Formats: sequence, C-alpha cells, structure tokens
Amino acid sequence: MRFVKKKEQSEESAASKYNSRKALLDTDGFITLLTLPEVKMLKEKGLKEGQLLFDSGLEARYYRDQLLPMVKDQSILVEFQPKYTLVPKFEKEGIKHMAVTYTPDFKVTYFSGKVLLIDVKGAEDQKFPIKRKLFDYINRDLPPLLVMKYCKKFGGWITIEEYNLKKREEKKANKA
Repeated sequence: MRFVKKKEQSEESAASKYNSRKALLDTDGFITLLTLPEVKMLKEKGLKEGQLLFDSGLEARYYRDQLLPMVKDQSILVEFQPKYTLVPKFEKEGIKHMAVTYTPDFKVTYFSGKVLLIDVKGAEDQKFPIKRKLFDYINRDLPPLLVMKYCKKFGGWITIEEYNLKKREEKKANKA
C-alpha cells in the first residue's frame, strides 16, 4: 500500500520531473507554490490580471527579483519560454524521430536591441550540458545562453559558471 500513498502524494504536490512545483506570482510580489488541483483550477478559471504562472518557484523568484523591476521601468521586454528547435523531426528507415527542442525560461530584449536568453536552474540534469552546447552551436547569431543559479552563500543570483568556479575554490581552500 505504500506505493498508493506515493502516487497520491505525487498527484497532490504537482511536482515536475525535476521535483519542482508550479509557482504563482501575484501583483504584490508574493509567490505561492501550487498543488496539481490548484494548477488545474487556475487553468480552468484563468489567471487574474497581473498574475503570472511559472514552472518553478526559483523561476518566479528570478523574475520578481531581477526582471520585474526592469519591466516596470519599461527598459526590457520579457518573453516567457521561447521554444527553439535543435534537431527537427525526421524519419529514417521507417523509424520516426521526434524533434529535439530547447526552451529557456526567459528571452529578455533590451530596447537598445541587446538580447539575453536566460535559464534558471537549481541543479543541472545529465542532458543539460549537451543541450546547451548544441543550442549555442546552432544559434550562433544569438548570445550564449545565460544560466542563473541562486546561492545565498555566494551573494544571491550568479551564473552557473561563477558558481562552479567558487565551489572549486572553496573545495581547494578546505583541502589546504
């Protein structure tokens, strides 16, 4: 019976395959993590004006902390989850292959014309480095993908490269 409990819990929590829950950002800047029934209800009723639905609480925090002030100042435009095709769908000897796509969390366009593609990660999965490399290779006209991570110990929002560098330095210091 313990498997039934796990199934019920997973349906209730609305966790994705990366163990994150959908998050609702309201007009006051409050972030609410949602259960699956709450997400279904929101989709049926629709969002209220000023509310935004994110795939994770971390995405909602990044938008609220970093992007929303610039959106309010009207210095940037933000597109949510633009989809890029890395490998189109194809068929080979009767076997159909699905397209390989990548969807960053945000496409930020400054009014100066500068474009940033931002992905917010709590942790990288195994296939992310390959997809990132493929994305950067195929989309050479776009700037490199900016991957952000929140780490309170290192001062808040930093790039994944900065995070990895600081972790290596920290590990070296602990060994010495």
